[in-house]
Amino acid sequence: MIRRIKSRLSVKVFSLTLLLITVCCFTTYNFILQAAPKNYKYDIEDAGLELSFLPNDLSGVEKEYAYLWLESTSELMNELYDNEFELHFFRSDGKEVSLHDINQLVGGQITDFDKVEKTKTYTASFTDSDSLYTLLLTRNTAKLTQTEEAIRRTLPVLCIVILLGSIISAFFYSWYMTAPIKKVSILSKKMADMDFSGFCPVGRADEIGVLSDSLNKLSRKLATTLSELQEANQKLQADIDMEKQLEKQRVEFFSAASHELKTPITIIKGQLQGMLYQVGRYKDRETYLAQSLEVTDTLEKMVQELLAISRLDTPGYTCKKCRLNLSKFISDRLAAYEDLFIQKNLAVEHSISPETFILGDIQLLQKVLDNLLGNAAAYSEAGNHIIVNLWKEAENAGLTIENTGAHIPDEDIPKLFDAFFRVDQSRNRQTGGTGLGLYIVKTILDLHGVEIKIANTVQGVIVDLQF
Repeated sequence: MIRRIKSRLSVKVFSLTLLLITVCCFTTYNFILQAAPKNYKYDIEDAGLELSFLPNDLSGVEKEYAYLWLESTSELMNELYDNEFELHFFRSDGKEVSLHDINQLVGGQITDFDKVEKTKTYTASFTDSDSLYTLLLTRNTAKLTQTEEAIRRTLPVLCIVILLGSIISAFFYSWYMTAPIKKVSILSKKMADMDFSGFCPVGRADEIGVLSDSLNKLSRKLATTLSELQEANQKLQADIDMEKQLEKQRVEFFSAASHELKTPITIIKGQLQGMLYQVGRYKDRETYLAQSLEVTDTLEKMVQELLAISRLDTPGYTCKKCRLNLSKFISDRLAAYEDLFIQKNLAVEHSISPETFILGDIQLLQKVLDNLLGNAAAYSEAGNHIIVNLWKEAENAGLTIENTGAHIPDEDIPKLFDAFFRVDQSRNRQTGGTGLGLYIVKTILDLHGVEIKIANTVQGVIVDLQF
């Protein structure tokens, strides 16, 4: 359809241009043809005044010498008026005689000049003759006839030249007018198809050039807007996907949390009911009250950790970072766990780079270190080592905590940071734990932009933190 419209537009412009040029050319030709009689430079009235002396002069000339006078007068007129006028001599019977020989007829009649546009008539006689003659001053019709004849002879050539010139002019003019319109049409079609990669060349200062420039600007703005909308849509889709994933994680988390809370509550309830009704072994209240208290402590710890997770996962939550001396901070936490290490007969080795500073939330990072040091102590047998290293490289810092004598199954390492995941699947293992510690550690470190990795070594298990 667009191609048809463009073709029709070209044909219309070409045809209209050809018609206008042809009409103008033929109008000009006819005007020239009609204006040919107007090509005389002198007025016959002025020439008539110059020749007003003829009748008197002729009356003093003998008839046989009249031709000399007439010839000289005719030549003088031709020189003065550029052959625009001519003299005719007539007898009394109205027949024209020759200027070279007044006794010789030339065949013309004075009535032949009745239709001449302008004439000047004089009556003359000679000294030796009583006959009256008529002297007629007229326009030189031969000059006009030659002009008209020349125009008519050139008519076929003029027509051909006019036609060819009109066709060529119409073609180039139609191309000049429609070429940018075609480009505009192509660009607009691309824009309608949401393709803004096209460009319409602007090499003109007229309305078409302004239209092309405006269309180019519109295309660029639409392309920018579309790109921004696509980016916004992608970001929105990513946010939606992230929100769905987070929602899924929340559902899974709270489902697991409800299960984890249900187990200690069931244990406490069973123990309390047994002690209340003095059932079997539960008659020993002292023993089972202590166990119930232990389970309650575990439950309390889990609730506290759930509250901590809830606070950390709150939208818009930001940690209160400050400039922290990481070297002193780690040394202080090692000192706090010294009694536990001594109690479990664990040897502690450390290499701490001095004056290592970072930006971090002290309370949150303390929870991270306490969890990692507590895990290292909990999963190490007596006589093993705990190795802590802190080093600094340029603007970065690294911390490793390694405990010897224990390993984690390789298939369990990717799951260590999942909520409620325990390497030991038994809920009543000696080391206890809620399964939320490393999940909280990972959440806190993500808020600080710190990368954490856990891997097995030849000696045991190592935790690697990159600040």
